Amino acid sequence: MADNSPIKIIDGAVGTELQRRGVSMNPVCWSANAHLTHPEVLLEIHRDYIFAGATVISTNTFLAGRHILESSGINNFEHVNRCAVDLAKQARDEVARDEVLVAGSLSTLPPLNQANDLPRGKRIERNFQEQASLLAAAGVDVLLVEMLLDSESAGGMLAACCETGLPVWAGISAIRDAASDTIMAFRQPGKLANLVHESFESLLETVCEYPVDVLGVMHTEIDLMAPALRAVTARWQGPLLAYAKIGVAEQEDWNFHQTASPESYARHAFQWIEDFQISVIGGCCGTQPEHVQALSAQLDGRDN
Repeated sequence: MADNSPIKIIDGAVGTELQRRGVSMNPVCWSANAHLTHPEVLLEIHRDYIFAGATVISTNTFLAGRHILESSGINNFEHVNRCAVDLAKQARDEVARDEVLVAGSLSTLPPLNQANDLPRGKRIERNFQEQASLLAAAGVDVLLVEMLLDSESAGGMLAACCETGLPVWAGISAIRDAASDTIMAFRQPGKLANLVHESFESLLETVCEYPVDVLGVMHTEIDLMAPALRAVTARWQGPLLAYAKIGVAEQEDWNFHQTASPESYARHAFQWIEDFQISVIGGCCGTQPEHVQALSAQLDGRDN
């Protein structure tokens, strides 16, 4: 992405937006199979984000790795992933044609019922390769690797994605360690207890070893976005992405009470753009089309 390219607006949340519109979340794979039971809802979400101003929409495949689906008792891995891509492409083709990119979402998270065990070993690496290859073959424009948690699993996922030849966008999530007042790689309290908690900088060093095209911070509290972005820019000179979360997770559901208004969120996002020359901006869990619309309006005002 060239420095003079227009800023790309990625959509807001998909999984939490499905929940907000009445679709029940799976206790193991969260929203990964929601588009099989409610395809019309996901199609509407994609359309709404495009109408709100998104120029990138992400597929509902964040927790659709084979090992996660099989832990849910879902054995149609290929169908789940292809259907999610097809719905995103259908929404794009209906309302925007080639003006919108489809990003294939992947993560290294474990099944939600095995939350203390990150994926490890050759089998999981094959699963990463399988999902990345399937999303590429299904027709996504970029691979969006989200919520990288530690160097080992991040390396396996990024290697698999880079092998496809598609552009790879990578997002690292951050939390603040209260004891040391340092930024750490994301870990939800009480979960991933078997994982040695890695520093944000250590994980960043690993991610930067791979030829990703865009790198940044996502699924992070609003007030921690700027410090985390500063850490990224100290190590990474390429295009940046930024999209924060609002609200909190409660088991497999999302609590929307601790939130930010669309206008407030847009002001924060606009500041990240100004301070860090962000290339890809949007929203993560808890954000809605209204947040993207407010952000798009802010950017329109910036350009005028």
